[in-house]
Amino acid sequence: MDGRKIIGTLEIPTPKNKEGLKRELKKIVKKLKPEKRNFSIGIGVAGIIKKTTLLFAPNIGIRNFNFKKFFSGIPLKIDNDARSFLRGEILLGIAKGAENAFGFTIGTGIGRAYARKGVVKKIKKFEYPEKWEKEYQKIRDQKNDLKLIKFLGVKLSNLLKQYRAETIIIGGGLIEQKDFFNKLTKELRKQGIKSKIKPSNLGRNSAAIGATLI
Repeated sequence: MDGRKIIGTLEIPTPKNKEGLKRELKKIVKKLKPEKRNFSIGIGVAGIIKKTTLLFAPNIGIRNFNFKKFFSGIPLKIDNDARSFLRGEILLGIAKGAENAFGFTIGTGIGRAYARKGVVKKIKKFEYPEKWEKEYQKIRDQKNDLKLIKFLGVKLSNLLKQYRAETIIIGGGLIEQKDFFNKLTKELRKQGIKSKIKPSNLGRNSAAIGATLI
């Protein structure tokens, strides 16, 4: 990105282990040609982070991975992917102007982030999976949308009631499925959620866009 618009994108399969991640990062560095360009790098990663190190990524089992080793000499910042997602939606997407906002990414896991007065808060517990995430994954794999919608309606509403955000933004792979967003919205309404509920409008690159804005 040049700050306001996307110049180019690249999507690759998620590596299964640390060695696979190293290989893909080397390819990316080679493609970026840092010796010929002046830029910085932002990384949004699903997991627990400390400065430029990924301490643990629950969904791919990678631990203690320092991204700085691969981007030596290039300005680098790293953040949780759900916080990156919400930041992108607040600065460039559908949550522009929202006083308080809560963001969910619903896919392999459940990403959560909260922003107050336009600033995404660093809530450390949101870097860890919810206690019910494995149950969510089990229901999701059963391909039973009705059961999954009811389950998410209860779990997400319990979380939302703690923060009272005026705007809720939902993204992630499941939202791309037909009618999933509308059904989930109806279920959240049944659970007493009265906030504005909106689907992400930054698409598949939402977390990457937000990471460039760290």
